[in-house]
Amino acid sequence: MSDETSSTTLTEEGTMQALMGIIQQAGSQEAWDAQNILMRRLALQGDVVGSRVPSPRNITEIGGYLNLLTELQQSEMRSQALAGILGVAGPNPPLGWTASRPALSIVSLPNDRPEGGSQAMTPLTVAVRSDFVAGVQAAQRHLHERGCTLPLLSVYGGLPSALPSDCLPCLGRSLALVPAAALSDPALDPLALARPAGSSGAYELVARVLGPGSVSVPSADWEALRADAGTITPLTLNAAFVPLEPVLAAAGYCLASPLPLPSGTQSIAWTRMINLTSLVPGNTRLGDELAQLYSVSQIAGSVFADRLDWLWNGHAFVATWL
Repeated sequence: MSDETSSTTLTEEGTMQALMGIIQQAGSQEAWDAQNILMRRLALQGDVVGSRVPSPRNITEIGGYLNLLTELQQSEMRSQALAGILGVAGPNPPLGWTASRPALSIVSLPNDRPEGGSQAMTPLTVAVRSDFVAGVQAAQRHLHERGCTLPLLSVYGGLPSALPSDCLPCLGRSLALVPAAALSDPALDPLALARPAGSSGAYELVARVLGPGSVSVPSADWEALRADAGTITPLTLNAAFVPLEPVLAAAGYCLASPLPLPSGTQSIAWTRMINLTSLVPGNTRLGDELAQLYSVSQIAGSVFADRLDWLWNGHAFVATWL
């Protein structure tokens, strides 16, 4: 090998190593896609198995191979062969498998952070599953038009390391209201657990009108709950409240019914919101739900790997449908 050829080869190898280093260090989705393309090329186009025919000696023999691939209707392999001859990248996707992305994702939405004592405990954004984003935004708009807010907490944490008692957060189907947004002072809090004054019905979650909106909400007499360390006290006040249950239901989310009443400031079961849209009892498989958000390899390495056939029973995913 001449010095000039050796120098050219070393330069090409150095350029490839530098390129690989850049791709490996980058953390963007584009870099991840590039890594996948390179790995597929190595697996499917590299010289893993040696050729069974001698290298073509002239352009006529090359043309014979291309004509054969044309007759066999292997147009993509023909393009790959041409790319190999010219030393350029071939068609994408290459021959073999193509990694598919999950249909859904988790999206960060701007959160409502009303002024007051709960603001410091309210995150700037909330993680919402992509197919539920429009519903959450519609609920926010509905409340904003009435001078109310909807402070939320994310409960999505990806795939857990241990089998959870509730799979819905892993599926992006759960959210929570900020616990500190209620029960401190119903006259000032952005949220409250209340019922019409003088009634004996169940308490419901309501959003307080914090300022004038484009839609007027009349004031009324309410009985709202106030919590101390270990006690709950009902207070009567005149305020403008908007019931949350129908607003959240229109967005696809439901609250526990009846609403679990807190026993103190540490009781937060009342904050849980779940979205059961498209879950069909006896038909929806856990594996199908997981595949909406996670790749095949992620699911295969998770605690759910041997539970993919579990079915939704209307309340949870279970091993046996009854």
